[in-house]
Amino acid sequence: MRNALPSARLVEAAPDFVGLTDLADLTGMSRQNMRKLMLAHCAGFPQPVHEGSPSLWHLGDILRWLSAREVDARIKRQLAELLS
Repeated sequence: MRNALPSARLVEAAPDFVGLTDLADLTGMSRQNMRKLMLAHCAGFPQPVHEGSPSLWHLGDILRWLSAREVDARIKRQLAELLS
C-alpha cells in the first residue's frame, strides 16, 4: 500500500473478527485451552458477534478481556504486542 499511496496513513484496523482457532494462534494457546477458558468463564467472556460454525468475536473485546485476567507471562507478552 505504501508504494501505491505513499502518504496514506492507517487510521484504524478494527474490528477484526476472529474464531477460537485465530484467538489460540494469536495468544500462543491451543484451541482446546482457549475453548476451556471460554467455557470456564462463560458469564464474563465476551459474547460472539456471530454464533455458529465457527462463532466469531471482535478481536479487541477478547484482547481486553484476556488482558484483565490472570494469564501466564507468555500470553501477557503476546497480548502486549497485539495491543500496541
